[in-house]
Amino acid sequence: MSSVSRKAQAAALEELFRDAPEPEAARARFESWLGSTGSRIAGELLEFVFGDRRRAAWVLTAVFGHAPFFSRFFSRHPEKLLALFGEELESPRTASDFRRRLDRELESDEEPLPTLLRRFKYFELARTTVRECSPELVPPEREPEVLSELTGLAECVLGAALEHAFREQGLESTEGFCVLGLGKLGGGELNYSSDVDLVYVAERSDTELRTRAAQSFGRILAQVTEEGFLYRVDLDLRPQGRRGPLVVSVDALLEYFESWAATWEKAAYMKARPVAGDEQLGWKALRALEPVLYRSSMDFGGVAAIREWKEKIEKSRGASEGRFDVKVGPGGIRDVEFVAQALQLLYGGRIPELRSRSTFEALGLLGQTGILPRERSEELREAYLFFRRVENRLQMEGERQVHALPLAGPACERLARSCGYDRAAGFLGEIEERRRRVREAVEELLGDGRADLVARILVRAVPDLFAAPSSRSMMEELARQFAHAMESCPDPDRALDNLERFVRGVGRRRFYFELLLDRPELVPRLVWLFASSEYLSAYFATHPQLVEPIFDDPNVLLLDRVQLEESLASIRAELASEGDRGPTEVELDALRQFCHRELINVGLLHLSGKVSSREAERALTEIAEVCVENALALAERELRRRSERSGLPERGAFVVVGMGKLASREMTYGSDLDLVFLYDVPGAGEAELAVAQEHYVRLAQKLLWVLQTRTREGRCYEIDARLRPSGNQGTLVTSIGAFERYHKTSQVWERQALLRARPIAGHRELAHRFERARAEILRRPLPPGAREEIRRIRARMETELAREHATRRDFKTGRGGMQDVETVVQFLQLAHGPRHEELLRVAPLPVHLDTLERLGLLEPEDAAVLREGWRFLAELSHHLRIVENRSISDLEEERGDLDRVARSLGYRVRGREASARRALLEDYRRHTEAIRSVYEKILGGA
Repeated sequence: MSSVSRKAQAAALEELFRDAPEPEAARARFESWLGSTGSRIAGELLEFVFGDRRRAAWVLTAVFGHAPFFSRFFSRHPEKLLALFGEELESPRTASDFRRRLDRELESDEEPLPTLLRRFKYFELARTTVRECSPELVPPEREPEVLSELTGLAECVLGAALEHAFREQGLESTEGFCVLGLGKLGGGELNYSSDVDLVYVAERSDTELRTRAAQSFGRILAQVTEEGFLYRVDLDLRPQGRRGPLVVSVDALLEYFESWAATWEKAAYMKARPVAGDEQLGWKALRALEPVLYRSSMDFGGVAAIREWKEKIEKSRGASEGRFDVKVGPGGIRDVEFVAQALQLLYGGRIPELRSRSTFEALGLLGQTGILPRERSEELREAYLFFRRVENRLQMEGERQVHALPLAGPACERLARSCGYDRAAGFLGEIEERRRRVREAVEELLGDGRADLVARILVRAVPDLFAAPSSRSMMEELARQFAHAMESCPDPDRALDNLERFVRGVGRRRFYFELLLDRPELVPRLVWLFASSEYLSAYFATHPQLVEPIFDDPNVLLLDRVQLEESLASIRAELASEGDRGPTEVELDALRQFCHRELINVGLLHLSGKVSSREAERALTEIAEVCVENALALAERELRRRSERSGLPERGAFVVVGMGKLASREMTYGSDLDLVFLYDVPGAGEAELAVAQEHYVRLAQKLLWVLQTRTREGRCYEIDARLRPSGNQGTLVTSIGAFERYHKTSQVWERQALLRARPIAGHRELAHRFERARAEILRRPLPPGAREEIRRIRARMETELAREHATRRDFKTGRGGMQDVETVVQFLQLAHGPRHEELLRVAPLPVHLDTLERLGLLEPEDAAVLREGWRFLAELSHHLRIVENRSISDLEEERGDLDRVARSLGYRVRGREASARRALLEDYRRHTEAIRSVYEKILGGA
């Protein structure tokens, strides 16, 4: 450097620090550092400075101008500043990149790990600072790179420190223990001098050794030495805060959130992710927790909780004269995060892609999905990045956790220059404008509470009607009416969710919205239904035309058979009068409207408690029978119209036999129809029977078409015809003679099926002959080995259909489920039916239980077990279908909606250690174990 004069050197340094917040002070720090270091290092450094002035400006302006606290670190380790000049600065580093670099240093350096970690952290932090403070390297719009890099560095250090702490306690690995990062660490957006919000999770509650390791881990991070510190640790977000255990088990974490967590805690854990230790365990815990955080329905009741959360934020803000707190001040970082997290809580259950842990990404997704207007989404994203950069520049001056911005004086001027502004006035104007837009977004979110949230749904579903001046006021008034009705409904969350489905189903058909305004009494009835039943709400979403007739008279009870026929005739006449359908289409649509309308009527009465589950089953069976009878009549007319009866003798007869629940009058919501088709032509020869067979196959096919074909009104029922002789391999239609011959050698399971078989439509005399044939088949004594065969078939069902495991129970075909009860009852019917004719009549299962007990064929205590267990499982089945609209028969213990299922079944939380989910599962295990015990007593063990 002898060739460079002092005057030239001074001019170069003046140019070098030109863009520093305080150029003279930065230059003075650097010159002081040069004077305190050895001549060799000083000379080499000046070679770098004058060899690559652009890179020198990046590095030296950052560490001596923007972040002068680094002067102390580089005074202790001047060689590190030389190394920094040689670093690649253009690209960000990930947690994996940091860990590879750290591993290399661990191999080559024998310093104690806590010391080495501090040196590693400050060197890498200096490199990131250079990138942060150089717009050429990281322009403002790429600020997420810096936040991600700060996060990756923290993850690397945390992981290494945790492994060291575990080794100190004699633990070989961190398996079974995970550190969850929350807050900005969890979101991948850590700031320059932030606490790290951590929660320690263990696989088991027995964590004494791991607790000591966790304590050691915390000391390694927070201890201040001459090399500095690693991270300030905040553990207050663990369950019960400072009063809770330091290490929490996965089960305890889930239990706490199911029963006790406040809205702000759910918002906090939306950002949680594993950052050190056993990542597999951490993700398992978070997967189990996710459905509790993001409810499957929109959290309408959560609007009030979100307001309370917002008030909590407001109260936490400290007033400071002449300063703005960039973190918690009005319109600052916390408000931006509040908007993002509140909308994620409200919509994340329905829209999984919103569940980003990053605030910046979440705001973009909210804009993409239309929950936030695109313009507002971009304003908030820009404000977020702006304030995060300001926060970093504020904190890097002294590596202090500060958020208060000076709004006047030299400190304000310095910060403005650090953020790239020539004058403080422009900087302050930018801050105020961005704060204003953030405050507007917060006010829009909180808005008018329920009415605002309902209006938001309507806007998303039918934007055209809100955009048009002629309909906007109508939609706003409807939003107010629906919101008012939801204040007193049993489940506002579910109501809001189903309202959105209904509105999307209605679409732009103004008639329905006008109808609701003209008949405001319909709104609370609709809301009650939306709050009570997913199943019926789904019907209304696809059949909004049912709104007026269903709710016309809320006091109409179950219709008898004559009234059902009259209802169908009325619908048929109404559709025919509209003139836009042909005769066949009128018949098809009338059947469907009738089926849907009456099913909903039964469901409404059932949900309101006006009819019992047993009465609902009988009513649903009656509706199905009316549909089948009228469908058969239509099918016959269609065949006659197409002249397909030619050559068939008039004495031919056809009957539809109902099987299963249809036969025993135990139909449930969404049940298929199990049907068998029989025919007879008395005195016919083989040729005539062949013609009859062909004709009746066409008739059965036409009947299936009438019931299953989807029209504009949907369809009536799914049909299952597999219980016919020989199953799917047999012909669709069987002659009564062939039926009788087949069952002379039929298997035991086929006799079981005949216990629930009843003619429901067709020729009366043929129906009587079927009943006689059925009785004769069932009166025959059971063949040797029948008990073992029944048990074998039942075991096969349990293995192949139930497929239960540690956390999944199938309450229909699984161990101790409904199939166990049916199998016991049917075995006793077959075994004792030849001597007790009443056991062979077609009746609901509880009736046969009573009969078996009365006849002394089933001990009273066993009958009680089966009766109570059947009632419990049947109610669970009804509930899952009509309330939750789940057609599957499993109870998945880790499924997120199980607590909600339990609560809507009437289970309540009692005591801090209880949960509705746990109470339901305990009852389930108690009933199914008792049922299986009776099953094994009567049919023998496995």
